Amino acid sequence: MAKPANAAMLQLIVGFLVGAVFVSIFSGSGSNYSQSAYGLSGLLSPTFGHYDELFLGDQNTFDPPQRKPGYVYRSTTYQSLYDKTWTEGGYPAQSCWGCRFAVDVTTKLQFHTMLDAGTGNGALTRLMRQHGKNAYGIELSRAVLEKECPDLLSKNYVEPGILTNLPFEDNSFDLVMSSDVLEHIHPEEVDQVVKELVRVSRRHLFLSISLKGHTKATADKDDEAHRHTMLRPREWWHNIFRKHGAVVNEEMLWAMQEKDFSYVGDKLGDCRWEGKQDDGGLYEVCNVDNKWLVGKREQENLRRDRCITNANKELEPWFFSFRKIR
Repeated sequence: MAKPANAAMLQLIVGFLVGAVFVSIFSGSGSNYSQSAYGLSGLLSPTFGHYDELFLGDQNTFDPPQRKPGYVYRSTTYQSLYDKTWTEGGYPAQSCWGCRFAVDVTTKLQFHTMLDAGTGNGALTRLMRQHGKNAYGIELSRAVLEKECPDLLSKNYVEPGILTNLPFEDNSFDLVMSSDVLEHIHPEEVDQVVKELVRVSRRHLFLSISLKGHTKATADKDDEAHRHTMLRPREWWHNIFRKHGAVVNEEMLWAMQEKDFSYVGDKLGDCRWEGKQDDGGLYEVCNVDNKWLVGKREQENLRRDRCITNANKELEPWFFSFRKIR
């Protein structure tokens, strides 16, 4: 009986030693790979061992971002539409679509310098500065900046500009945010807008992009009916950002994007097809009975209905999170 026991013990010891050797080999090779990836190309897999902190700028500075050489301010033909919307009651004075999830972003992403692309009344830029971030904003409507945040404008924390031509140098911000803005741009602008957002980011991009058509009751009676000019499915947006050098930050997306698979059958209402058949395809959006607060409390915009993309059961707001490949 002793011999079988001794043999079993010997097999156990040999197995342990072989396992230790393999662990050592693979642990060592993994470490060497990571170091060589940074040392030779500056590129590491953005979804594994991404080491975000290596790509961020000074985490204590409050210096303004460097300007892009030769920058010249330009506007667009539809600036007047948004000047009117902001100054004549189209948007409530306290509107801030990004403020509702700003604290989540500050706790889940490491960053200090930040750009709010499409800052509107500057509320998110102001909030981020109150949280100790070196935050700046760019906004199409000069009128709303002059009316609602002249203090930020005078300090150059916000400025008028367009997303196709940002005034900042490459890699100026740890984080670029944009809250319910990209659905308003025109299809011919998409590539340039995404290219610019990725260009000025050092590492992170976090956006909410509406995937629904305008649902305001009076939308079919005035110029608000066609303001969501860029409706495309999630995968289409992922691909366009990938094209310009940014990949999905999956763990951030999983942490932020709300889903609810209980909405089926008669729990879905007013279902319709959004998107464009020959550019990303059509996708189904439905209404569900789900109360939610849009923006910050001062907006007093508590809505009973929410929209859901039926294929993946994602509830609005629809979040998009990316890392810039560097």
